[in-house]
Amino acid sequence: MKLLLIEDDRAIGLVLTQVCKTQNWSLEHVLTGEQGLDAAAVCPYDLVLLDMGLPGIDGLTVCRQLRSTGFQNPILLLTGQDSSGAQVAGLDAGASDYVTKPFDLEVLLARIRALVRQDKAIPPIVRWQTLELQPERNQLTCQGQPVNLTLKEYGLLELLLLNPQRVYSRRAMLDLLWDFAEAPGEETVSTHIKCIRQKLKAAGSQDPIETVHGLGYRLRSPQAATPAAPEPSTSRLTVAEQKAQAVTAKIWQQFRRQYEERIHTLSDQVQTLAPYTPSCVMPEIQQIAHKLIGSLGMFGLTAAAQQARQLEQLMQATSLDPAQLDTARACVAFLQQTIAEAQLSPPPPAAPVNHPAPSTSKTAQVLIVDDDLALADRLREAAIAWNLQVEIATDLTVAQQMIEQRPPQVIVLDLNFPGEANGLSLMRELEQRSPKLPIIILTAREELRDRVAAAQLGVSAFLVKPLPAVEILHTIMTVLRRSPHSPAGDRLLLVDDDPAFLQELSTRLTDRGMQVTVSSQPENFLQTLSRCQPEALILDLEMPEFDGLELCQVVRADPQWQSLKVLFLSAHSTRDCVTKAYAAGADAYLDKAVPAPLLITQILQRLGRLET
Repeated sequence: MKLLLIEDDRAIGLVLTQVCKTQNWSLEHVLTGEQGLDAAAVCPYDLVLLDMGLPGIDGLTVCRQLRSTGFQNPILLLTGQDSSGAQVAGLDAGASDYVTKPFDLEVLLARIRALVRQDKAIPPIVRWQTLELQPERNQLTCQGQPVNLTLKEYGLLELLLLNPQRVYSRRAMLDLLWDFAEAPGEETVSTHIKCIRQKLKAAGSQDPIETVHGLGYRLRSPQAATPAAPEPSTSRLTVAEQKAQAVTAKIWQQFRRQYEERIHTLSDQVQTLAPYTPSCVMPEIQQIAHKLIGSLGMFGLTAAAQQARQLEQLMQATSLDPAQLDTARACVAFLQQTIAEAQLSPPPPAAPVNHPAPSTSKTAQVLIVDDDLALADRLREAAIAWNLQVEIATDLTVAQQMIEQRPPQVIVLDLNFPGEANGLSLMRELEQRSPKLPIIILTAREELRDRVAAAQLGVSAFLVKPLPAVEILHTIMTVLRRSPHSPAGDRLLLVDDDPAFLQELSTRLTDRGMQVTVSSQPENFLQTLSRCQPEALILDLEMPEFDGLELCQVVRADPQWQSLKVLFLSAHSTRDCVTKAYAAGADAYLDKAVPAPLLITQILQRLGRLET
């Protein structure tokens, strides 16, 4: 994959260049908008990383000009501005997505993968005979053993495996995989192809590359590369992530003196400020602080980056009062202390982002309608690993416009908004729409009348804040998988070691038209499952002999039952318990402690059997 970075911060450029190499990506870095437009005009980049605060031609102008010239591939904005106005302006200019500085490297890499996957429909795994390519992990194996290829060798083989029907000339391969500045001859491609063949032969693979004389190369037929189901990752820190952290630490040693000098300049300039007195140095302080936001965050100094952001925001005023001036000096002092401590040892690497998310083959569009931008943005970042593309609307008017222009596949909607209108108002306006849009309520309001009103309007799920992101995202996935007119069915199996609870729950569900089978003996689970042939399963979390997690894992590993809807019902509502249940394959997790009528409503809702 070939990327273009348009960023005037050399440190960020160097970090991303090295980190992209660990991902087997080729990244070309230019410093100005003019250079970026020139580079994009001559090279077909798979994605452009674009800083908004460029000198000369700013990032928004560059983005508009790229789109006006016909550039169709993803553009990912890098911005130090976290306001919704700046984000909307970037998306309106033609950007595909944005990342706010300071950003986590793993989140940035995940955003890049998601955008390219969405744009090019890249499968999670591609196989050709004994070869297996995993583009997400930038990994090639032969008969299960890793094959070590150079960056260019990997790029060439990946290009052919992902495009099995296409013939590529040597010139086309050069344009796609080599930097414009390198400008090697076409014989370079032939040499790399030869090396690939030698390494694959040594690994025990047949030659997958066919030479089409006079034209170029293509994937050898008749064995076509076919997508396969991905295997879940069990490693918390991949080799590529370890390399990325090592690269970051090395570059910190190279640039730390530069940051010390910048912060020293900040200190000198802040000391010249006086209360209620405009100063010509305030824009310069703002500019230096803005650059520090992204740079310090890149090296894991998140707290320092936030202090730089606060300083930048303070400098947007015409003048400062004494309290604001004290705050500015405190920000600079914190930055000085942080850099002094970091001079002695490199900043600690950021913890790896772990998303226990299921894989999907197609990116789904989700619209979050919530005026809590911080919450919405956190969900947006976490959703990347679930192959969900999230858009955010912070008010109901903008949400209506976005729905009309580009209807999402599911809406996550808060009920609380300023003014008389609320989330239920939007649901009423969308009620007559065809086809229906699934709506998930995510709100801090817990009143029963809200639940009843939402149910009458056809809500797909009702969630109460606060909730862990994993539960919200899993609910989204469940709603996406659920056909709007296909309920789970009438036959239900309840497994719980409490006979009294089983009897009470069974009676209430039977009264609602369900065919209920109960079992208080988990050790007889398989026999009961085979006998009653349920269309949905409700499990207690803690039981003797075999707990609910183990039974759920058995169900998910059985081809006959792996698509069975599974609900967990437990008095334990800790984040750890909920996460374990979803990791085992649960479709929903319900709290036993709620009143019985509400519990029945929640169960029927999750089963798609709620009467409205």
